[in-house]
Amino acid sequence: MNTAKVLAAGMAAAFAIFSGGAAAQSFPSKPVRIVAPYVPGGTVDALARALSAQLAEEFGQQVVVENRAGASGNIGAEYVAGSDRDGHVLLLTASTVIVNPLVMKEQQRFDLQKDFTPLGMVASTPLVFVVSPQSGINTVADFIREAKAHPDKVNFGVGGFGSGGHLAMETFNVRAGTSIPMVIYKGSAPALTDIVGGQLSAIMDPVLTTLPFVSTGRLKAIAVTGERRSALLPSVPTLHEAGVPDMDFVSWYGLWGPAGLPEATSQRIQAALTKVLRAPQFKAWLDKQGLVAGTTTGKQFGAYVQSEAKKYAQAVSDAKIEKK
Repeated sequence: MNTAKVLAAGMAAAFAIFSGGAAAQSFPSKPVRIVAPYVPGGTVDALARALSAQLAEEFGQQVVVENRAGASGNIGAEYVAGSDRDGHVLLLTASTVIVNPLVMKEQQRFDLQKDFTPLGMVASTPLVFVVSPQSGINTVADFIREAKAHPDKVNFGVGGFGSGGHLAMETFNVRAGTSIPMVIYKGSAPALTDIVGGQLSAIMDPVLTTLPFVSTGRLKAIAVTGERRSALLPSVPTLHEAGVPDMDFVSWYGLWGPAGLPEATSQRIQAALTKVLRAPQFKAWLDKQGLVAGTTTGKQFGAYVQSEAKKYAQAVSDAKIEKK
């Protein structure tokens, strides 16, 4: 290599280092927007608002939440995918973002792996398997026996087609050897009310929505999904403990930037997110919501999302769920 080429290579490397450092130092140079692709009032919105307040302190810059709802979260995601690649527009959304293309006929106009930079897991929550206290069902084994003995009298409520709970219940049918029909609702609130009223047999839904019913005795929790018991329901066994294996379904929430985010900016956001998630005050807020703070960021989080996508694809295939 001649002297000119050596100098050119050196200058290119120096420029890359300088530009990366400059990106980190200049970010954020204006207010940061976190896009929550759902209407105000839900878990994603509440999580985005709580996180934005803490990130604002870390960044020394205003962080605002922008609700861009529609198409099961796809409208907001599409907006972020097409935004400037400087870290000032981020996406906070739920695990349904990887389920949507598996169960929806309408084609998703973005690729989560190609069009986004994974920044980190914000939080997760197990699903709680609840039944009516008046049903006489006290365990998962009781529920399976009832479903097999009286298949015309047992059903599952689904808070949303293609939700984590939906796929968990379909997978339960495969693992338990049952054929429990699904009753699709527009949200889990009416489904939970119908279980209390005796019109519905059971549902698997996040801690946040089920705990108020369980703690007041209106519903009975007989199991939780995931690898370990919930700290908020320590006496309730996991489905694996109850005899139904491979039910590691949890609802999780992640943070992404558009693809091509400068590495220094990505690292800056990841560091701030990690600091917030480790703060006792924020952890205490998450605990009250039935959420567990995330611990993975960057490429590790991206790998987790890929593994989850494979798991959900297998669940859809095993249950033979047709797109709608």
